[in-house]
Amino acid sequence: MSHVLLSRQLLGVTLATLMVVSFWAQPSWARNTPAPVVDATGAGGSSSNASLEARRSQQENQTLLELLGRMDSLQNEVQRMLGEMEEQAHNMENLNKRQRDLYLDIDQRLRKIEQGSVTAPAMGAFVPAPTADAPTSSASTVQAANSGAPPDSQQERISYEKAFGLLKDGHYDQAVVAFKTFMKSYPRGRFAGNAQYWLGEANYAQRYFKLALSDFESVVKNYPSSPKRADAMLKMGYTYQELGQMDKAQLSLSNVSKSYPNSTAANLAQKRLQALKRLR
Repeated sequence: MSHVLLSRQLLGVTLATLMVVSFWAQPSWARNTPAPVVDATGAGGSSSNASLEARRSQQENQTLLELLGRMDSLQNEVQRMLGEMEEQAHNMENLNKRQRDLYLDIDQRLRKIEQGSVTAPAMGAFVPAPTADAPTSSASTVQAANSGAPPDSQQERISYEKAFGLLKDGHYDQAVVAFKTFMKSYPRGRFAGNAQYWLGEANYAQRYFKLALSDFESVVKNYPSSPKRADAMLKMGYTYQELGQMDKAQLSLSNVSKSYPNSTAANLAQKRLQALKRLR
């Protein structure tokens, strides 16, 4: 994860800084001058050397105390920064979950509105009975006849809602399979752009970031009129961040604001950009 990578890089830089500090915090005589030679020819020289050694020992003790104080201060600062980064990472994860739940709810509400706007057949309308060549009728065909929608259109909706329900219930691996099956059956259907986006969300939730990135890119490139295009661009920025590609993350998030100003996706993109700037 990019946050862990940043934390490790910061820790490495801090350790290197401590090593430099520990070296330069020593007195110059400890870094550059050779060890003193004791003159054993006279008592005066011995007394002078003893006094010099005492002063040097005192300087060493003082330097050591200063160095320890600096190290403690640096360690406390590193711990504080790591704590802030972990908190930001946790907040981002919560934001991702809230955003996904919000989009799921909005998508479900829109589909309910669409279902409510379908015109039912008039009272007493004739519905043909099964013939001898077709002794049975599938549930989707019966439901399509009752709703006034073509059988293929009704089956497309059923297939989409099945995959969407798996995603909403947290069965991400099953949702991936269901959305892929849907895309093969209805590559240009009315829900194709949405299905491609939710396929990316299902992969993103399982931390398959490269797969998710490909899914979101497909929405942007292949479904320019999709209502999920802005969200796909936003999640591309999130995914690039998870992959540690911060420059591409910032570029993708900036494009959301340029292409879809004043949108919810643009607002979320600006917040994530600000968070990335603080991390860097």
